[in-house]
Amino acid sequence: MQKIFQICFLILLFTGIGSAFGQELQTNINDKKEADSIRKKLDGAKDSVIFTAKYIRFTKLGLSRDSIVLLPLDTSTVNIQNYSPLLQPKHPTISLGNLGLAARPLLYEPSKRIGYDEGFHSLDYYALTPEDIIYYQARAPYTSLYFVSAGQKEQLFRAVLSQNIKKNWNVGVNFNRADSKGFYTRQRGDNLNVALFSWYQSPNKRYNMWASAIFNTMRAYENGSNVATNIFEPGYEKISRDAEKVNLSTARNLYRKNTVFLKQTYYVGRIDSSKNANGSVLPTNKITYTIEYNNNSYDFYKNEADTAGVMPTGIADPIFTNDSTHVQHVRNEFIYSFFLRPKNSTVIKNELKIDAGIRSDYYNQKYQNFLPSGATFENSQIAFQNITVLGSAGYRFTSNIDFNLDIQQVLQGDNAGDFLYEAKSRILLSKSVGRIELGAYVQNQSPADIFNYYRGNHYKWSYTDLKNTKIINASFNYINDKFGFEAGAKYFLTSNYLYFAANGANSILPAQETGDISLIRIDASKKWRFGKFVIENYLAYQKTDKQAVLRTPEFYTCNSVYLDQTFFKVLKANIGFDVRYNSEYANYSYSPATSQFYVGAATVYQSTPVLDVFIKANLKRANIFVKYDYLNQGWLSQGYYTVNRYPMQDALLKFGVSWNFYD
Repeated sequence: MQKIFQICFLILLFTGIGSAFGQELQTNINDKKEADSIRKKLDGAKDSVIFTAKYIRFTKLGLSRDSIVLLPLDTSTVNIQNYSPLLQPKHPTISLGNLGLAARPLLYEPSKRIGYDEGFHSLDYYALTPEDIIYYQARAPYTSLYFVSAGQKEQLFRAVLSQNIKKNWNVGVNFNRADSKGFYTRQRGDNLNVALFSWYQSPNKRYNMWASAIFNTMRAYENGSNVATNIFEPGYEKISRDAEKVNLSTARNLYRKNTVFLKQTYYVGRIDSSKNANGSVLPTNKITYTIEYNNNSYDFYKNEADTAGVMPTGIADPIFTNDSTHVQHVRNEFIYSFFLRPKNSTVIKNELKIDAGIRSDYYNQKYQNFLPSGATFENSQIAFQNITVLGSAGYRFTSNIDFNLDIQQVLQGDNAGDFLYEAKSRILLSKSVGRIELGAYVQNQSPADIFNYYRGNHYKWSYTDLKNTKIINASFNYINDKFGFEAGAKYFLTSNYLYFAANGANSILPAQETGDISLIRIDASKKWRFGKFVIENYLAYQKTDKQAVLRTPEFYTCNSVYLDQTFFKVLKANIGFDVRYNSEYANYSYSPATSQFYVGAATVYQSTPVLDVFIKANLKRANIFVKYDYLNQGWLSQGYYTVNRYPMQDALLKFGVSWNFYD
């Protein structure tokens, strides 16, 4: 590059001299040789390429189920201010106060898991899984850096490095670190995620290999909530938040989830090419083999006298607790897929796809409870295996209409009888009219293991008569991308619903609702544009006949209003505010020793809107935002709760920046 700059400088110098004197320069033989030498260097120089986001494409495991779909990087500022997984507009949560602590969905969103389940999910929002890994095709080394700072209260850093070591082989690493100290003593969440990943595709595109090694460490400090329960009420003598007394000072939950994942696919027979913008490769026969190893541990530690009675008195020791649940899981999965479609067709229609497979899951679970001396007073271990058959069928009538059916059934093992049958259909009416998505599923799920059996210093139970939970769901969704409108309805019929309930003043026990629970949910979202002003609305309405058991608000809304403006022709900026609100309802309570939310006292807190203001902007490769959370604190409320007795964060100024590098 330095030589090119020198050559360009010489050319400009010669051109400037010629213009200044306004006459033709007479050259001798040496001058002519020098000019020829310069021209030779210019003609032989390599073209310089300025790499941008368009040279990077990515895919995920969910995009490679039938064929490999490559998507361009999203370098916009859409939703950049809502970086926390707890503050997603359409998937709100309740939590213990801030990022990194236990959380669960605010709206009713049942999981579709079948088979064995440990039952520890309160920190799932902060874990990386193989499905979360993004695999790249990078014509240049790609680096993405993301940093968020809220003073001493919250820090977040994410980094992605990816590079093609060959044209068809990419490797990379993810590094995520989040440390949220909160406003109150020991209201801290500390998370670390590291992932190594690789994607290899053979030159003929028949063979693909996705591999990842993921290491999650999630440390949630437990303060047992504040001693004072009236800190937001009029007349309370205000003191510094970190001076407020809390009930626990040494307790913490530590979750570790480590995964080694390898998925291989091989296309057999004829390969077709899609005519869409992504140019997807469409196989006619495909063999898929996946092996996955998980090593998970869930630990609760405490070394203090529980004078506030947050949990029951220790069974083995009233002061020291060190409970551990350790699960090792090996999964092997084999699937054969074949596709029937017309040859040499420019439009994919009358396509039939059938998958048939089998999955083996081996589990080794261990409970250990340690005494201060290091000895164990509880030490039990169990190993078992599940065999699951997998099947799916899909038919694409035209490129606008399709139908898909998925089947999972546990045939053998401790969870034999579990199943999930799901059907989906997509109908594109037209680009201007929109599309309709229909769905339905039936699920039969064994109780999570924590409901059946638990051994700890503070809790001990064993049940053999809990029934499987059954869910019947039907859904309808209408989407119109042209007008930015989406509306839908979902109906859930849940039988044998499992939950944790209060057992006295400071204890919990598993409970099961013997009757059916009906819930209907209606969602609607709309994006409006009035000149340079944009309004985004999302509304959700829920109604259940068992509100005392299934605690969820009837109404939730999240709205965003902002000015969309470009300054100085290069700085694209949004200036506006977000406001969230949900109707009042009886909140859940929380048990630190098990990290479980439970149905406790029917405490109903006043519900008020939460207003956040923000400025976000894009300048070439960088996105930045400045956000002030809970601006209206002190106007309509002094503070608020989403979980019984656990206060949420106060007003807080946050700054974030993301920067992408392509060389």
